[in-house]
Amino acid sequence: MALEFFDDLDDLAPTNHSSGGAEFDLSGGVASGLSKLAELIEDLNRDMTPETILDRAMSAAIELTGAERGFLVLVESNGEWRFTVARNMDTDIADAESAASQTIIRRVLEGRQPILINDVIGASDLVRQQSIAKMQVRSLMGAPLISKGKLLGVAYVDTTKLAGVFDQTSLVLFETFVHLAAVALENARLYEAEKEAKVRYKELQEYLSSILHSQPHGVAILDREGNVDFANPQAVALLGAGLRIGSPLDSAGCDPIALNRLRKAHDQFRTSGETSRQTMQLDNRSVAYSFFKLTRTHDGRERAGLIIEDITTQKKLEHQLVESEKRSTVNQLAGGIAHEINNSLQPVKGRVELLAMRLEREGVSLTEPIQRDLTTISSLTERIEKIAKNLRHLTKPSEPDFRVLDVKQLVTSVVEMLETTTGTLRGYKRGDASSRFSLVLDLDEGLRIFGDPHGLESALINMIINSVHAMESVSHGSLTLSAHGEGDRIELSVSDTGVGIPADQLDSVFEPYFSTKGDRGTGLGMSIIRNIADVHGAALTLESVVGSGTTVRLAFPVHQESMSKH
Repeated sequence: MALEFFDDLDDLAPTNHSSGGAEFDLSGGVASGLSKLAELIEDLNRDMTPETILDRAMSAAIELTGAERGFLVLVESNGEWRFTVARNMDTDIADAESAASQTIIRRVLEGRQPILINDVIGASDLVRQQSIAKMQVRSLMGAPLISKGKLLGVAYVDTTKLAGVFDQTSLVLFETFVHLAAVALENARLYEAEKEAKVRYKELQEYLSSILHSQPHGVAILDREGNVDFANPQAVALLGAGLRIGSPLDSAGCDPIALNRLRKAHDQFRTSGETSRQTMQLDNRSVAYSFFKLTRTHDGRERAGLIIEDITTQKKLEHQLVESEKRSTVNQLAGGIAHEINNSLQPVKGRVELLAMRLEREGVSLTEPIQRDLTTISSLTERIEKIAKNLRHLTKPSEPDFRVLDVKQLVTSVVEMLETTTGTLRGYKRGDASSRFSLVLDLDEGLRIFGDPHGLESALINMIINSVHAMESVSHGSLTLSAHGEGDRIELSVSDTGVGIPADQLDSVFEPYFSTKGDRGTGLGMSIIRNIADVHGAALTLESVVGSGTTVRLAFPVHQESMSKH
């Protein structure tokens, strides 16, 4: 394996940088040395850790050359050098700087060439060095660690007992070994750097993955064909379990209409690069989505990033804000209307009372119908006055006047008023199925609730008027007012067989100023009904089918005293 680093033995021919020693001899010693060199290189390559390579390289160099001591010096990135391994045949050397010849090490570093000195004492230029004399070095060799032209350090071996231990063969083998050790060391460093890069890359992937997985929004990556490259759990939760890597976006599993819209938006994004944020309905949720461009570096192909977020809560908050602004506007308008109504109502109320007093003073006897009419006028002015107060506080009605009420009596009085006074129910016949419009009262006896009579009258009048208007365009219709006890609740309902309300408008009918009647409606009736229901703690429900009719139902708590009596 080690012999793969050079082509033939001619590559081992050294340049003569030695002082003394024999000429290079291609005898059996070389073959023996090469065999040992191959074994040492094989051993050296068993571990790719730089620290282990340095330790093994020094032990192998001592064994290969027959030296007594060995030192390895590495060059730092700043140009400084330091001892990394220092040992003799048996143990490590504690103080390497005072034990090794730094003069020789410096010469090898500066010259980037190997050095062989077989007889230090005979070398006049070194014997005068006090450090050399103090260390009693007899023979030494040094060779640079060079890989791909980069100087990594110096390997240095010596003897203190005998001169002439090293020769040219030793130098060739030593230089070759040091070169291969340098290559192994550089490879080990690259291997370590690669391992560290992989660890960092994996950590970066995990870090980015944790960011993407912790996002409150869905994130998906699509290729040009619309296939999924990545999808975080939030995207899967929004678009469906079919959103898998490698599968088309169309197979995600959610609403096909929404998926088709996303696919078209992706096609448009690839064509125009349009990145504006869009919204749509997705399985009864409001979602926002947008695309962004990204490039994968390993293949350079463009991908599209998809960000999709559930904005249902945001939409609800926006709706609540709009409702709040609407109600504020309604309050301001209602306050002005109520002021004008009160200004016009007070003279009417006063004139009715004054008329009754004058007739009595003149001795004019009032017939029962006239007396009933005056009483009705007085009652209606009081009711209008109450309505004006409620208009001023449409979203927060004025303090109600709660009392125990008989439900049947309450409904009957409202019906009679609409039949005789306002004329709203004129043309509606009770118990006559042959008439165009029939009126059915299905009211149980003895039902009592605790409520505000003026508020409940307003709710009933609005419910009945809405039903009457809904049946104006039908040939025959039926209006049914029901009141029944249902456990601890009393249900009061108004049903008609009118035109009905479209399903897409049912969620909006209780909003202020929303009307199904066009210019004819004010859009306040259902909002008032809802507010009155809230004040009374009543559950308000609305059921409607286009072409069949509408039922508005109020479920009131039973008055506790009535429950104890029954």
